[in-house]
Amino acid sequence: MKGVAVASITENSSRNSPDTTASGDTSHRWLAAGISVPAIVVTLAFLQSRYTYGELLNDPADIVGYDPFLGLISTLGLFSWAAAAGVAVLAAAVLRGAEDAPARRFFRIAGLLTLLLLVDDAFMLHEQVLPKGLGIRERYIKVGYLALAAAFGMTFFRFLVRNNPMLLASAVAFLAGSVVFDNPALLNGLGLMESELVLYIVEDGCKFTGIVLWFTWMLKTAADSIGNPAGDRPPVRIGPEPPVP
Repeated sequence: MKGVAVASITENSSRNSPDTTASGDTSHRWLAAGISVPAIVVTLAFLQSRYTYGELLNDPADIVGYDPFLGLISTLGLFSWAAAAGVAVLAAAVLRGAEDAPARRFFRIAGLLTLLLLVDDAFMLHEQVLPKGLGIRERYIKVGYLALAAAFGMTFFRFLVRNNPMLLASAVAFLAGSVVFDNPALLNGLGLMESELVLYIVEDGCKFTGIVLWFTWMLKTAADSIGNPAGDRPPVRIGPEPPVP
């Protein structure tokens, strides 16, 4: 009987364990992706002729010769953008069931939108790159971002209001405040254009706080969605099995 029991347990274990031989080990695909992306970036750096190799691959503080803690708050904001995007992408990857489709779609698009904001903030797209490179006025770029955010909010309105709305409203309020105080016409009208308190502490302080709150909301909402994917019923409580009569 013991031999039969051991054989049965072994059979069940092999049945429940993932068969990497049959299904195929996909780690080589991830390896290829992990190598190809930096390879493309480094190749483009090698082929271009506008900047030296050191200017593109070295640390900015080392290139220019400034203190590495300059721009600390801005750098922490970039970290928070990246963390929020990473959480969203990971949540989208985890939520794969049929009933998780709306949440998975939300986190996928939210991750892409957050990644866009990260790139814009890191490389000053709406302030310098797009206006100088393509001739697009900064105000039009801001309007485009606002329209994109509005479309995102309307598309996923029900999901947004059902998940930690107070935390989300705080993030949106601080980010909106940074946009308001980034308006030169408004600041000139109020006589605050020359005030460093408004330009840096208020505007950039609101922006940094909003980014951190967005990351916090994304982390909390992702944890809630993964723990309760359906979103409309409490999670199943797993307790001890009832005694066998």
